[in-house]
Amino acid sequence: MQSGAGRKINYRSDIDGLRAIAVLSVIAYHVFPLRFRGGFVGVDIFFVISGFLISSILYNELQSNTFSVIEFYVRRIRRIYPALFIVLVAVCVAGWFILLPSQFVLLGKQIVGGSTFSANFVLWWQAGYFSSDARYQPLLHLWSLGVEEQFYLIFPVICMAFYRARSRRTLAAAFMTVAAVSMALNVAFVSRFSAAVFFLPFSRFWELFVGAGLALALHRDQPAPWEGRYLESRKTGIGLLGLGIILVSIFFIRPDESFPGWWGLLPTLGAALVIAAGPSAWGNRYILSSKPAVFIGLISYPLYLWHWPILSFMKIAEVFWGYTIPHLLKTAMIALAFVLAYLTYRFVEVPIRQVKQKDRRRKGALLLLGCVSITGAFGVLVLVANGLPSRLPSAIVALDHDFFPDAMRASLEGTCFLRADQLADSFSSNCVDPAEGQAAQPLLLLWGDSHASDLLAGFRAMQRQSGVRLAVYTAGGCAPIMELKVHGRPACFSINRAVLDRIRVLKPDIVVLSANWDHWDPLDNDHDAASRAAGLRQTIESLKDAGIPRVVVIGSAPFWTKSVPALLVNEFHHHPNDPIPHRLPETALEAHDDSLLKTTTENAGAVYIPLFEDLCDRTSCLVTTGPAWQDVVTYDYAHFTEHGSILVAQRIWPAILHSGE
Repeated sequence: MQSGAGRKINYRSDIDGLRAIAVLSVIAYHVFPLRFRGGFVGVDIFFVISGFLISSILYNELQSNTFSVIEFYVRRIRRIYPALFIVLVAVCVAGWFILLPSQFVLLGKQIVGGSTFSANFVLWWQAGYFSSDARYQPLLHLWSLGVEEQFYLIFPVICMAFYRARSRRTLAAAFMTVAAVSMALNVAFVSRFSAAVFFLPFSRFWELFVGAGLALALHRDQPAPWEGRYLESRKTGIGLLGLGIILVSIFFIRPDESFPGWWGLLPTLGAALVIAAGPSAWGNRYILSSKPAVFIGLISYPLYLWHWPILSFMKIAEVFWGYTIPHLLKTAMIALAFVLAYLTYRFVEVPIRQVKQKDRRRKGALLLLGCVSITGAFGVLVLVANGLPSRLPSAIVALDHDFFPDAMRASLEGTCFLRADQLADSFSSNCVDPAEGQAAQPLLLLWGDSHASDLLAGFRAMQRQSGVRLAVYTAGGCAPIMELKVHGRPACFSINRAVLDRIRVLKPDIVVLSANWDHWDPLDNDHDAASRAAGLRQTIESLKDAGIPRVVVIGSAPFWTKSVPALLVNEFHHHPNDPIPHRLPETALEAHDDSLLKTTTENAGAVYIPLFEDLCDRTSCLVTTGPAWQDVVTYDYAHFTEHGSILVAQRIWPAILHSGE
């Protein structure tokens, strides 16, 4: 890179090749998540590239005294908005025809976030990047664009405040300080607030400032004394080492690790090494600067924007509308993303970049700003109109509802039902009903994962007519198994110990254990069915040793291959003239076998109460008691709605309280 006062930054084709690796790794992760399980680190590579290029351009302008804040943001708008506007319009149109009202509302929020570059904040509240629901978020990928734009808000201010013409040390110190603070926040909070650390700029800026700092280090009129002796002789090795680190990141970082955390250093360091090696390094010259790599790098931004909405809408069409999409068509749709990316680059981005007159550039930027603002206004309209339900048949609209917020409120999320970012000390004192004036009433304690928490609404309803007090200690992903270690949820071990300690203090009359017994994920592969049973037996024995007279284990709930509302929409789509069915066939269920759970429970001296048999016969299972969303029993794959919780509690409550069931 040639960089002196008044000179332009030379184009580096190898950086476009690095962009190609970044975007292809993200696409590979989205298409083949089990093979390219760390492919999402492509975004981290993009961050380093963006920081490097923006810093290079801006520092050069500061040296030549040509920097203009207005021109800086005009360039950013002209670079980012054209492709973004086209993709946002396409997503609005597709959402109109494909999404249910509740889904369209969520998309409306994302459209507003995408048009205001706050998508990362919106998505932080909506869904985790690695959650199962993320695939139904067509604008999930705009979170990274939000982080970059938020970086562009503060970066020029930092540069203008700390730039000194005679020395780079002040600016370098500012970069290092911001990067260090951001990295410290990332590492300190990634385990407890993983979603916030992943999405928010404060814990992501360090990656962009690594690129910015690298640009500052390489930005000099004369080569450093050590550069000829050391860097030039070993730049090929540096570049190949960087590429190797990137490949390790793509194939070996797991999505359920606490990311970025320390793991974020791998792709960031790899990208920095590749850029530092320079365009003449062997890997940069012959791999990254090859024509295919450069071509994909040139279209990488529109390709990144196009690929995810296409994949997301395909998945929504499959899951919610029951369409069967063959592999050949899926491949064609991925190819379509490349075609759309090229067309966007060739006929939208390139012509806009070729405009050189300052007045036309600024007017164009204002026009683009207005166009994107219109899409944001449409997002607001979708929100105000509750997803524009008149688009769809009334039978589907009647079933549609965003059940998740209701479920979280009913389960006392954050206080008695712990999220993935919470530890054992997050349990509230309100998780136990007060004993004042009710000391003679028996205490029933509910312990388990999210499948225990969704029983709470039903238990509360039955409590009013049974004269019992309730205590609730539940945590997402944590089955009530002592010594349990769950991959991606290390806090389960300490949470379960804390609950058992609490039980020893409270001395409840009844402890009810409930979990997704068929689908919990132990850390070690050698945790087979027998070891799970041993863990449950140890838990029951620990409760008995603590003096608990009655321990009840609730069996597994029916686990569906798709969410129940999606299955009901499928049924309507295929049989529009038939009423919404109350039961769905067992062929739509995952495999179920509670025989070992039942045997283990009873051999340990506890009571086993089945759930599956209460909702299912030999051919079908109950999923709704009427045509409206208020009648739905299960709101996703296996969790009960408040209505479903009450329905189930009415059936199992007598067996929980009385030994003569």
